[in-house]
Amino acid sequence: GLRLTFDLTDLEAGFRLLPVILGMLVMSQVITDVVNIAQPIERLQTSFRSMFMSLNDLKKLWFNLLRSSLIGTWIGVLPGIGGTTAAIASYTTAKNFSKNPEKFGTGTEDGIVAAETANNAAVNGALVPLITLGIPGSVIDVLLLGALIIHNLTPGPLLFQQSPEIVYGIIAAALIANIVMFIFMLAATPLISKLMYVNRAYLMPAIIVFCVIGAFSQGNRLFDVWVMLGFGIVGYLMQTAKVSTGPFVIGYILAPIAEVQLRSGLMFYDASYLPLITRPVSLAFLVIAILTMLWPFLSKLKIRSSDE
Repeated sequence: GLRLTFDLTDLEAGFRLLPVILGMLVMSQVITDVVNIAQPIERLQTSFRSMFMSLNDLKKLWFNLLRSSLIGTWIGVLPGIGGTTAAIASYTTAKNFSKNPEKFGTGTEDGIVAAETANNAAVNGALVPLITLGIPGSVIDVLLLGALIIHNLTPGPLLFQQSPEIVYGIIAAALIANIVMFIFMLAATPLISKLMYVNRAYLMPAIIVFCVIGAFSQGNRLFDVWVMLGFGIVGYLMQTAKVSTGPFVIGYILAPIAEVQLRSGLMFYDASYLPLITRPVSLAFLVIAILTMLWPFLSKLKIRSSDE
């Protein structure tokens, strides 16, 4: 049955995902920028070589790079979640494990590497369920699935036997696409970076218009626009209180999926929660989740003890 609708028909479909994400991640930042619009924008001196990682950067960031790649690939394999969630999850993880979490949100290299690496890794990870099981891992993979079906190709285990050249062609195309995008971004980055110095008085209204159009277009409801604005205020208050909005967005995306899977598991095991701790795989994930939650507190205790 329906829950927490408060007899409002607009709430029967719940808060749609896009307005919530736009509000928490975009509108909250817009409000922050509008509040701080009088502050001058610092102009940085950059060069073409500065776009590349130095050996020293690679030494400092290799673990973050590897961890973010694994997070992005793993989340990409899970159907329907996408690169945005992977980027947020990786960014939040990097922030929690960082010795200088206060630098996140200011353009620190750790945050950029974490988010972009996971985002790119998720794209390739999403191909795994598509090729092996015929389940699209993202919206783009739905189009690829449709293209395969149009050509009388059925993604799944038999595709490796019946049309191995298609499978390896997709893998090769993914590799080539990354190289092409790398070359394209080398040329485009100097132009894109100039957006940082556009007068925010002109930029913010345009962003708000696109957000309103995006929120309204998903369901053609004005209610979704108000939802976006409401969550934008919530996100701004969270940022003001130094509370990260990333975990909220991850929870909002994954909670419905987790609830459905939990109900399926409870039905299979006669409403028993014991398999969550008796099965090695689920127990391992629970332990990892608990350790991840405790890690920031343990790190602070370790720092305090070392200072004393």
